[in-house]
Amino acid sequence: MVRSDELLARYDPLPVEVDWVPLVHARALPGGAVERDFYDSVKAEILERLRAAMPVDGVFLDIHGAMSVVDMTDAEADLATAVRDTVGTEPLISAAMDPHGNMSRTLVGALDLASSHRMSPHDDAPLTRTRAIANLVRCLREGVRPQKAWVRVPVLLAGERASTRDEPARGIYGSLREIEARPGIIDAAVWIGYAWADEPRCAAAVVVTGTDREAIQREARALAERYWTARADFSFSVPAGDADWAIATGLAATERPYFISDSGDNPTAGGAGDVAYMLGRLLAHPDLASGRATAIWASVVDPTAVARCIAAGEGARVEVSVGGAFGSTQGDLPLRGTVGRILRKR
Repeated sequence: MVRSDELLARYDPLPVEVDWVPLVHARALPGGAVERDFYDSVKAEILERLRAAMPVDGVFLDIHGAMSVVDMTDAEADLATAVRDTVGTEPLISAAMDPHGNMSRTLVGALDLASSHRMSPHDDAPLTRTRAIANLVRCLREGVRPQKAWVRVPVLLAGERASTRDEPARGIYGSLREIEARPGIIDAAVWIGYAWADEPRCAAAVVVTGTDREAIQREARALAERYWTARADFSFSVPAGDADWAIATGLAATERPYFISDSGDNPTAGGAGDVAYMLGRLLAHPDLASGRATAIWASVVDPTAVARCIAAGEGARVEVSVGGAFGSTQGDLPLRGTVGRILRKR
Protein backbone atom coordinates (compact mmCIF):
# COMPACT_ATOMS: atom_id res chain seq x y z
CA MET A 1 0.00 0.00 0.00
CA VAL A 2 1.23 3.47 -0.89
CA ARG A 3 0.38 6.77 0.78
CA SER A 4 1.49 10.42 1.07
CA ASP A 5 4.38 11.72 -1.05
CA GLU A 6 5.21 8.24 -2.26
CA LEU A 7 1.74 8.07 -3.78
CA LEU A 8 2.05 11.49 -5.42
CA ALA A 9 5.33 10.38 -7.00
CA ARG A 10 3.46 7.60 -8.77
CA TYR A 11 1.67 10.25 -10.85
CA ASP A 12 4.58 12.59 -11.48
CA PRO A 13 4.27 14.99 -13.20
CA LEU A 14 0.87 16.27 -12.07
CA PRO A 15 -0.77 19.53 -13.22
CA VAL A 16 0.80 22.22 -11.08
CA GLU A 17 -2.27 24.47 -10.87
CA VAL A 18 -3.95 21.91 -8.59
CA ASP A 19 -3.26 21.15 -4.93
CA TRP A 20 -3.16 17.35 -4.86
CA VAL A 21 -3.99 15.47 -1.67
CA PRO A 22 -2.85 11.82 -1.75
CA LEU A 23 -5.14 9.22 -0.19
CA VAL A 24 -4.28 5.49 -0.51
CA HIS A 25 -3.23 3.21 -3.33
CA ALA A 26 -3.52 -0.54 -2.68
CA ARG A 27 -2.56 -3.14 -5.25
CA ALA A 28 -2.15 -6.90 -5.43
CA LEU A 29 -1.26 -9.35 -8.16
CA PRO A 30 -4.37 -10.65 -9.95
CA GLY A 31 -5.80 -13.74 -8.32
CA GLY A 32 -8.83 -14.89 -6.38
CA ALA A 33 -11.40 -12.77 -4.58
CA VAL A 34 -10.30 -10.11 -2.08
CA GLU A 35 -11.26 -10.82 1.51
CA ARG A 36 -14.12 -8.57 2.60
CA ASP A 37 -12.37 -7.40 5.78
CA PHE A 38 -9.36 -6.18 3.80
CA TYR A 39 -11.51 -4.36 1.25
CA ASP A 40 -13.52 -2.72 4.03
CA SER A 41 -10.36 -1.56 5.80
CA VAL A 42 -8.89 0.02 2.66
CA LYS A 43 -12.21 1.65 1.77
CA ALA A 44 -12.53 3.04 5.30
CA GLU A 45 -9.03 4.55 5.14
CA ILE A 46 -9.72 6.15 1.76
CA LEU A 47 -12.92 7.72 3.03
CA GLU A 48 -11.32 8.84 6.30
CA ARG A 49 -8.49 10.57 4.46
CA LEU A 50 -10.95 12.05 1.98
CA ARG A 51 -13.11 13.50 4.77
CA ALA A 52 -9.99 15.02 6.32
CA ALA A 53 -9.16 16.70 3.01
CA MET A 54 -12.62 18.21 2.48
CA PRO A 55 -13.71 20.39 0.84
CA VAL A 56 -12.40 19.21 -2.53
CA ASP A 57 -13.21 20.24 -6.11
CA GLY A 58 -12.53 16.85 -7.64
CA VAL A 59 -11.42 13.27 -7.02
CA PHE A 60 -9.29 11.05 -9.23
CA LEU A 61 -9.83 7.29 -8.88
CA ASP A 62 -7.15 4.97 -10.26
CA ILE A 63 -9.00 1.64 -10.38
CA HIS A 64 -8.87 -1.53 -12.44
CA GLY A 65 -12.57 -2.30 -12.59
CA ALA A 66 -12.64 -6.08 -12.18
CA MET A 67 -11.90 -6.49 -8.49
CA SER A 68 -13.88 -9.32 -6.93
CA VAL A 69 -14.62 -9.09 -3.21
CA VAL A 70 -16.15 -11.88 -1.16
CA ASP A 71 -19.93 -11.37 -0.78
CA MET A 72 -19.97 -8.40 -3.19
CA THR A 73 -20.95 -8.20 -6.87
CA ASP A 74 -19.69 -4.73 -7.85
CA ALA A 75 -16.82 -3.62 -5.64
CA GLU A 76 -15.70 -0.64 -7.72
CA ALA A 77 -19.24 0.72 -7.83
CA ASP A 78 -19.45 0.35 -4.06
CA LEU A 79 -16.22 2.31 -3.63
CA ALA A 80 -17.12 5.01 -6.15
CA THR A 81 -20.58 5.43 -4.62
CA ALA A 82 -19.07 5.78 -1.15
CA VAL A 83 -16.69 8.45 -2.48
CA ARG A 84 -19.60 10.24 -4.13
CA ASP A 85 -21.64 10.13 -0.91
CA THR A 86 -18.66 11.58 0.95
CA VAL A 87 -17.87 14.50 -1.36
CA GLY A 88 -21.43 15.29 -2.43
CA THR A 89 -22.81 16.12 -5.85
CA GLU A 90 -20.71 19.16 -6.75
CA PRO A 91 -17.11 17.81 -6.95
CA LEU A 92 -16.19 15.96 -10.13
CA ILE A 93 -14.97 12.35 -9.99
CA SER A 94 -12.76 11.05 -12.79
CA ALA A 95 -11.65 7.41 -13.09
CA ALA A 96 -8.85 5.77 -15.05
CA MET A 97 -9.55 2.09 -15.65
CA ASP A 98 -8.42 -1.09 -17.37
CA PRO A 99 -10.59 -2.10 -20.37
CA HIS A 100 -10.87 -5.55 -18.80
CA GLY A 101 -12.77 -3.95 -15.96
CA ASN A 102 -16.55 -3.86 -15.84
CA MET A 103 -18.32 -0.55 -16.31
CA SER A 104 -21.68 -1.14 -14.65
CA ARG A 105 -24.62 1.27 -14.62
CA THR A 106 -24.06 1.89 -10.90
CA LEU A 107 -20.38 2.63 -11.37
CA VAL A 108 -20.83 5.04 -14.27
CA GLY A 109 -23.63 6.72 -12.30
CA ALA A 110 -21.19 7.58 -9.52
CA LEU A 111 -18.58 9.02 -11.90
CA ASP A 112 -18.46 12.21 -13.95
CA LEU A 113 -15.59 11.15 -16.20
CA ALA A 114 -14.11 7.78 -17.08
CA SER A 115 -11.41 6.58 -19.43
CA SER A 116 -9.73 3.25 -20.08
CA HIS A 117 -6.56 1.97 -21.73
CA ARG A 118 -6.66 1.88 -25.51
CA MET A 119 -4.00 -0.75 -25.98
CA SER A 120 -4.07 -4.43 -25.09
CA PRO A 121 -1.46 -5.41 -23.91
CA HIS A 122 -1.74 -2.25 -21.83
CA ASP A 123 1.38 -0.35 -22.86
CA ASP A 124 -0.56 2.90 -22.52
CA ALA A 125 -1.58 2.58 -18.86
CA PRO A 126 0.36 5.72 -17.81
CA LEU A 127 -1.23 7.64 -20.70
CA THR A 128 -4.68 6.62 -19.47
CA ARG A 129 -3.99 8.03 -16.02
CA THR A 130 -2.63 11.23 -17.56
CA ARG A 131 -5.70 11.58 -19.80
CA ALA A 132 -8.17 10.99 -16.96
CA ILE A 133 -6.40 13.54 -14.77
CA ALA A 134 -6.18 16.08 -17.62
CA ASN A 135 -9.89 15.71 -18.35
CA LEU A 136 -10.70 16.31 -14.70
CA VAL A 137 -8.50 19.40 -14.44
CA ARG A 138 -9.79 20.80 -17.72
CA CYS A 139 -13.42 20.47 -16.64
CA LEU A 140 -12.71 22.08 -13.28
CA ARG A 141 -10.76 24.93 -14.86
CA GLU A 142 -13.44 25.64 -17.50
CA GLY A 143 -16.41 25.07 -15.20
CA VAL A 144 -17.67 22.18 -17.33
CA ARG A 145 -20.17 19.67 -15.97
CA PRO A 146 -19.68 16.62 -18.21
CA GLN A 147 -22.56 14.57 -19.52
CA LYS A 148 -22.29 10.81 -20.05
CA ALA A 149 -23.64 8.23 -22.47
CA TRP A 150 -23.27 4.60 -21.35
CA VAL A 151 -24.15 1.57 -23.46
CA ARG A 152 -23.84 -1.99 -22.19
CA VAL A 153 -22.85 -4.41 -24.95
CA PRO A 154 -23.93 -8.03 -24.28
CA VAL A 155 -20.61 -9.54 -25.32
CA LEU A 156 -18.03 -11.07 -22.98
CA LEU A 157 -14.62 -12.01 -24.37
CA ALA A 158 -11.52 -13.59 -22.92
CA GLY A 159 -8.79 -10.96 -22.87
CA GLU A 160 -6.70 -12.92 -25.37
CA ARG A 161 -9.43 -12.46 -27.97
CA ALA A 162 -9.35 -8.67 -27.96
CA SER A 163 -5.74 -7.68 -28.59
CA THR A 164 -5.56 -4.21 -30.11
CA ARG A 165 -2.76 -5.44 -32.35
CA ASP A 166 -5.40 -7.34 -34.33
CA GLU A 167 -8.72 -6.48 -35.92
CA PRO A 168 -11.45 -5.74 -35.02
CA ALA A 169 -10.18 -4.40 -31.68
CA ARG A 170 -7.40 -2.51 -33.44
CA GLY A 171 -9.84 -0.49 -35.52
CA ILE A 172 -12.36 0.07 -32.73
CA TYR A 173 -9.81 1.30 -30.22
CA GLY A 174 -7.88 3.14 -32.91
CA SER A 175 -10.93 5.30 -33.61
CA LEU A 176 -11.27 6.63 -30.06
CA ARG A 177 -8.79 9.48 -30.43
CA GLU A 178 -10.62 10.74 -33.52
CA ILE A 179 -13.97 10.53 -31.73
CA GLU A 180 -12.80 12.49 -28.68
CA ALA A 181 -11.50 15.24 -30.98
CA ARG A 182 -15.01 15.94 -32.30
CA PRO A 183 -16.98 18.96 -31.06
CA GLY A 184 -18.80 18.39 -27.78
CA ILE A 185 -16.78 15.25 -26.90
CA ILE A 186 -14.33 14.98 -23.99
CA ASP A 187 -13.51 11.25 -23.93
CA ALA A 188 -14.55 7.99 -25.56
CA ALA A 189 -13.82 4.63 -23.97
CA VAL A 190 -14.58 0.97 -24.61
CA TRP A 191 -14.50 -1.75 -21.96
CA ILE A 192 -14.01 -5.39 -22.99
CA GLY A 193 -15.16 -6.58 -19.58
CA TYR A 194 -13.78 -9.36 -17.43
CA ALA A 195 -14.92 -12.83 -18.41
CA TRP A 196 -13.90 -14.83 -15.36
CA ALA A 197 -15.45 -12.98 -12.41
CA ASP A 198 -18.89 -14.56 -12.91
CA GLU A 199 -20.77 -11.47 -11.75
CA PRO A 200 -23.88 -9.83 -13.25
CA ARG A 201 -21.92 -6.67 -14.13
CA CYS A 202 -19.47 -8.52 -16.41
CA ALA A 203 -19.93 -7.33 -20.02
CA ALA A 204 -18.49 -5.00 -22.60
CA ALA A 205 -19.48 -1.35 -22.32
CA VAL A 206 -19.02 2.00 -24.01
CA VAL A 207 -18.88 5.37 -22.26
CA VAL A 208 -18.63 8.69 -24.08
CA THR A 209 -18.43 11.91 -22.08
CA GLY A 210 -18.79 15.47 -23.28
CA THR A 211 -20.84 18.64 -23.31
CA ASP A 212 -23.15 17.90 -26.26
CA ARG A 213 -25.80 15.36 -25.26
CA GLU A 214 -26.79 14.47 -28.81
CA ALA A 215 -23.14 14.04 -29.85
CA ILE A 216 -22.19 11.77 -26.97
CA GLN A 217 -25.29 9.63 -27.41
CA ARG A 218 -24.65 9.32 -31.14
CA GLU A 219 -21.00 8.35 -30.71
CA ALA A 220 -21.68 5.92 -27.86
CA ARG A 221 -24.41 4.18 -29.85
CA ALA A 222 -22.20 3.96 -32.96
CA LEU A 223 -19.28 2.49 -30.98
CA ALA A 224 -21.51 -0.05 -29.27
CA GLU A 225 -23.10 -1.10 -32.56
CA ARG A 226 -19.66 -1.45 -34.14
CA TYR A 227 -18.52 -3.68 -31.28
CA TRP A 228 -21.69 -5.77 -31.46
CA THR A 229 -21.49 -6.18 -35.23
CA ALA A 230 -17.87 -7.37 -34.97
CA ARG A 231 -18.52 -9.75 -32.07
CA ALA A 232 -17.94 -12.90 -34.15
CA ASP A 233 -14.70 -11.53 -35.62
CA PHE A 234 -12.75 -11.28 -32.35
CA SER A 235 -10.27 -14.13 -32.27
CA PHE A 236 -7.19 -15.30 -30.45
CA SER A 237 -3.93 -13.77 -31.66
CA VAL A 238 -2.36 -17.23 -31.80
CA PRO A 239 -3.73 -20.67 -32.75
CA ALA A 240 -6.19 -21.89 -30.11
CA GLY A 241 -7.89 -25.17 -29.30
CA ASP A 242 -8.59 -27.64 -26.53
CA ALA A 243 -5.90 -28.95 -24.19
CA ASP A 244 -5.12 -32.18 -26.02
CA TRP A 245 -4.82 -30.39 -29.37
CA ALA A 246 -2.53 -27.71 -27.86
CA ILE A 247 -0.27 -30.31 -26.26
CA ALA A 248 0.00 -32.42 -29.43
CA THR A 249 0.70 -29.32 -31.52
CA GLY A 250 3.39 -28.18 -29.11
CA LEU A 251 5.13 -31.55 -29.04
CA ALA A 252 5.09 -31.74 -32.83
CA ALA A 253 6.57 -28.26 -33.26
CA THR A 254 10.28 -27.95 -34.10
CA GLU A 255 10.94 -24.63 -32.37
CA ARG A 256 11.59 -24.55 -28.63
CA PRO A 257 10.44 -23.45 -26.15
CA TYR A 258 6.77 -23.86 -27.06
CA PHE A 259 4.42 -21.95 -24.77
CA ILE A 260 0.80 -22.91 -24.07
CA SER A 261 -1.49 -20.58 -22.10
CA ASP A 262 -4.58 -21.81 -20.28
CA SER A 263 -6.95 -18.93 -21.01
CA GLY A 264 -9.57 -20.06 -18.50
CA ASP A 265 -7.31 -20.39 -15.45
CA ASN A 266 -4.67 -17.72 -15.80
CA PRO A 267 -3.52 -16.54 -12.36
CA THR A 268 -1.89 -13.44 -13.87
CA ALA A 269 -5.27 -12.36 -15.23
CA GLY A 270 -7.43 -12.98 -12.18
CA GLY A 271 -7.81 -16.75 -12.14
CA ALA A 272 -7.47 -18.45 -8.77
CA GLY A 273 -4.97 -20.95 -10.19
CA ASP A 274 -6.49 -24.00 -8.50
CA VAL A 275 -7.48 -25.92 -11.64
CA ALA A 276 -5.35 -29.01 -12.36
CA TYR A 277 -7.07 -29.98 -15.62
CA MET A 278 -4.19 -28.95 -17.89
CA LEU A 279 -1.71 -30.85 -15.74
CA GLY A 280 -3.90 -33.94 -15.99
CA ARG A 281 -3.94 -33.72 -19.79
CA LEU A 282 -0.16 -33.30 -19.88
CA LEU A 283 0.31 -36.41 -17.75
CA ALA A 284 -2.13 -38.33 -19.94
CA HIS A 285 0.01 -37.84 -23.06
CA PRO A 286 2.13 -40.98 -23.63
CA ASP A 287 5.27 -39.07 -24.66
CA LEU A 288 5.20 -36.98 -21.49
CA ALA A 289 4.13 -39.85 -19.24
CA SER A 290 7.00 -42.03 -20.49
CA GLY A 291 9.65 -39.31 -20.33
CA ARG A 292 10.29 -39.26 -24.08
CA ALA A 293 9.34 -35.58 -23.93
CA THR A 294 9.39 -33.07 -21.10
CA ALA A 295 7.28 -30.08 -20.13
CA ILE A 296 7.35 -27.45 -17.42
CA TRP A 297 3.91 -26.72 -15.98
CA ALA A 298 3.24 -23.66 -13.85
CA SER A 299 1.35 -23.85 -11.67
CA VAL A 300 -1.36 -24.82 -9.20
CA VAL A 301 -2.14 -23.33 -5.80
CA ASP A 302 -2.83 -26.01 -3.20
CA PRO A 303 -1.78 -25.19 0.38
CA THR A 304 -2.54 -28.72 1.65
CA ALA A 305 -0.27 -30.34 -0.92
CA VAL A 306 2.48 -27.83 -0.17
CA ALA A 307 2.22 -28.52 3.56
CA ARG A 308 2.60 -32.26 2.96
CA CYS A 309 5.70 -31.69 0.83
CA ILE A 310 7.26 -29.46 3.48
CA ALA A 311 6.50 -32.00 6.18
CA ALA A 312 8.11 -34.76 4.12
CA GLY A 313 11.27 -32.75 3.42
CA GLU A 314 13.63 -32.42 0.48
CA GLY A 315 14.35 -35.69 -1.31
CA ALA A 316 11.30 -37.47 0.09
CA ARG A 317 8.82 -39.37 -2.07
CA VAL A 318 5.30 -38.04 -1.65
CA GLU A 319 1.79 -38.75 -2.82
CA VAL A 320 -0.55 -35.77 -2.91
CA SER A 321 -3.72 -34.57 -4.60
CA VAL A 322 -3.97 -31.10 -6.15
CA GLY A 323 -6.79 -29.02 -7.55
CA GLY A 324 -9.91 -27.39 -6.21
CA ALA A 325 -8.30 -25.62 -3.25
CA PHE A 326 -10.49 -22.57 -3.85
CA GLY A 327 -13.58 -24.32 -5.08
CA SER A 328 -12.98 -25.19 -8.73
CA THR A 329 -15.07 -28.21 -9.76
CA GLN A 330 -12.54 -29.96 -11.98
CA GLY A 331 -11.73 -32.46 -9.23
CA ASP A 332 -8.54 -33.56 -7.48
CA LEU A 333 -5.61 -34.91 -9.44
CA PRO A 334 -3.45 -37.52 -7.63
CA LEU A 335 0.32 -37.04 -8.02
CA ARG A 336 3.41 -38.99 -7.02
CA GLY A 337 6.84 -37.45 -7.00
CA THR A 338 9.94 -36.33 -5.18
CA VAL A 339 10.29 -33.11 -3.23
CA GLY A 340 13.13 -31.45 -5.12
CA ARG A 341 13.61 -28.29 -3.11
CA ILE A 342 11.94 -26.31 -0.33
CA LEU A 343 12.53 -22.57 -0.37
CA ARG A 344 11.61 -20.76 2.83
CA LYS A 345 10.91 -17.05 2.57
CA ARG A 346 12.92 -15.08 5.10
